[in-house]
Amino acid sequence: MSNRVTFWDSAKLALNYADNNALIEIEDDKTRIVSYLQLDQLIAQAKINISNYHQESPLKKQLIMIQANNNIETIVYYLAALQLSHVVWWVDKNSSTERLLHLQTYYTVNLFINNGEIKSLSACSLVLHPELAVLITTSGSTGSPTLVRLSYKNLTSNCSSICQALSLQATDTIISTLPLHYSFGLSIIHTHLSSGATIVLNEASVMSREFWALMKQHDIKSLYGVPHTFDMLLKLGLPRLPLKSLRFMAVAGGKLPPEKVVSINDYCLENKSQFYVMYGQTEATARIAVLSPEKIRYKPYSIGQEIAGKLWLENDDGHEVITQSSNGELCFQGDNVMMGYAETVTDLALPAQLAVLRTGDIAQFDDEGDFQIVGRLKRIVKIVGHRISLDEIEHYFSSQNKQVVCTGQDDLVFCYLLNDTSTGQDSLEKCRQLLSKFLSIHSNYFHWLYVDNFPYLASGKLNYQQLDNTRREKETK
Repeated sequence: MSNRVTFWDSAKLALNYADNNALIEIEDDKTRIVSYLQLDQLIAQAKINISNYHQESPLKKQLIMIQANNNIETIVYYLAALQLSHVVWWVDKNSSTERLLHLQTYYTVNLFINNGEIKSLSACSLVLHPELAVLITTSGSTGSPTLVRLSYKNLTSNCSSICQALSLQATDTIISTLPLHYSFGLSIIHTHLSSGATIVLNEASVMSREFWALMKQHDIKSLYGVPHTFDMLLKLGLPRLPLKSLRFMAVAGGKLPPEKVVSINDYCLENKSQFYVMYGQTEATARIAVLSPEKIRYKPYSIGQEIAGKLWLENDDGHEVITQSSNGELCFQGDNVMMGYAETVTDLALPAQLAVLRTGDIAQFDDEGDFQIVGRLKRIVKIVGHRISLDEIEHYFSSQNKQVVCTGQDDLVFCYLLNDTSTGQDSLEKCRQLLSKFLSIHSNYFHWLYVDNFPYLASGKLNYQQLDNTRREKETK
């Protein structure tokens, strides 16, 4: 642990880990392997390439947009940009040309890098705060995007605390399962580079043969995912999969139902590995809390305790909740709390504006100090004056072995039931009656619809907005 250095300090990484494999990429059946020594050399050349732009009026700190591809060139140019103290803005590799052009123009981006190819966009000298390192889009699919501003301190503190919490090792080999423009996916790269581990860069789905061929070939030690990832693993059947080499699996990015947590944890115990349940937000750089693996069997609903910093609950009046099993908004304070949001280019010059992160999650704590998320402030609606948690409705139907997703507004909840022909057409009406009885609220306040599948974002989270948009389109026809 004492030898671990900052993930972007490639010279020290090369000194510490030398010929260890850093990155492995497979493209067109050709395997490319880069050691930590070679990674440092590639970054040195990338720094020269970046610095060749705008030489006529050198910009001390530039805004560089990087397309989030899981490949060696993308990682190399990311680390080079950080070493040059520029600001990196990660964007989805699936973004449309029109969308990228809008973002680049709106924020006056200086350089755009895609697969190691640099495109000069603007020579404007932007006022960028010296501590600003990374930007991640958190919302704004149309119009002005909202960005999370992360500092060098945010990145290093979060990376270090996660490395310690998971006891990461230089002998580990991991495979990328999440996009780099998603804070969880990015932090996985950070922590394993910092540890001198080997990262197999992968674009394939966990449902593909290609993915499992890579798992076998490279003796993967750690596997990360969001709840949707583990849903797919359970559908494939854990005992059938080549997971025997794993030291641990870890989930974050949303709530995995307790019964699924138990199933995965039981599998890990049988195979002498561990399962980590983690919790985090982009606004806290990535991960905030982790549940000790030994506690999973008797509290699979919990997110555990803070990795670093401080977690606590506050009631509606802003006072700290000190009573066990009482609800309050989950609040966090630590070195990994973002500098703040940006909605215009002028916001990129602002200093850190946030000391406490109000997560928007409703939680409670138990007698061991472990926290449990019970809902979201924005996922609560009022029906005839009663506060109704949409998450609670989803969890209720999950316990009934029915896949239901909810959105809503005051006095109306939209319930989307996954169409399962085996249950018959009376299933929708049955669900309507079950919910009315469960909440003691008339069924007229619930609008039920069948859907053939649930849409997901690139991060693996449910795309509630797309569900509602599809419903509105059907209603207007």
